[in-house]
Amino acid sequence: MNYVEWLRVRNLLRIVAIILGILLVLAVVLRISVARYTSPTHWVSQIENQPDVKVQHVTLPDGTKRTIVDHPAKRTHVVVDDHGYAGIHIVVTEPTGAHHESDHFSVGSVSVSESKHGTVTTTVIDTNGAVPMIYYMALADLVALIVATMLAAPFAREADGHLEVALTKPIPRARFAVEAIAADVAGIVAASLLTIVALYICQLLFESPRLDFSGVNGRAIAMGIACPLAWYGLVCAATTWMHRAFGAVLGFAWPIAILIGVLAAIHPNNVVGLFIHDVAWALSRLNPISYVTFPREPTSTALLASDPTFVPRISVMILMFVVYSGVAIVKWQRLEA
Repeated sequence: MNYVEWLRVRNLLRIVAIILGILLVLAVVLRISVARYTSPTHWVSQIENQPDVKVQHVTLPDGTKRTIVDHPAKRTHVVVDDHGYAGIHIVVTEPTGAHHESDHFSVGSVSVSESKHGTVTTTVIDTNGAVPMIYYMALADLVALIVATMLAAPFAREADGHLEVALTKPIPRARFAVEAIAADVAGIVAASLLTIVALYICQLLFESPRLDFSGVNGRAIAMGIACPLAWYGLVCAATTWMHRAFGAVLGFAWPIAILIGVLAAIHPNNVVGLFIHDVAWALSRLNPISYVTFPREPTSTALLASDPTFVPRISVMILMFVVYSGVAIVKWQRLEA
């Protein structure tokens, strides 16, 4: 077992846990601060004193607290069902305006559905819908990519000033390298899981969370594991081959990747710009992050068929991790004191 690398992973995960813990404390403070503003009774109390507004409060047999608001002058009727921890269901009926069109959208656990029926528009708001897992994975991947970058120099750190000692360890270099990479992979996955748990607890402070694993969300989980590992392999290979300047490699990895991505995305009209674009696009193919796409429909029910490029893209990421890690191991075996 590579104890030194496991210690690095443990120390980094401790930092991640501390940061996530601070964010949880801030979430608790936010929950306490906005508690009275998130209740429907807050805005109902603001409008019930207005002229021509009638407000009724009813408790249904199942314990649901229903608030009915009528505004005859504006021909507006609102029914608010407060299910407590299970969320709020709001139905708003109002005259159709010139700008109104039928629409439906979701943001996190909040879904809004608007339908037009002649001269009347009905808007239905639910605050406790299923949260697409892709939202969780987007933040978890960001943390995992940062952790992967910070861990992606195991061999360069071994060669930094004490390579002679590292080469005297009674273990084959290849086995040493594989164990170091395995420790880092475990750390990257653990950082992602810690982030997901922290996000779940944050949502738990405000509502009873329900996660959606269907459709593109299943693909997001797979991509969320493969992408940080492939990025780790790329940076690990770079730091091993340039082990004397591995700090610069780690520091400039993100700026260079972002710059290449921007140049690859821009489509100029002049010859020089097109040449730069083509070169940047070719280089971007070496970056696993360039194979990540953001779907327009996060609630799609098809797992594979809805995105025919998913299997090739994730296969490329897995291949990148294997190849880049192999390149790093080959260079590590050739290092001399």
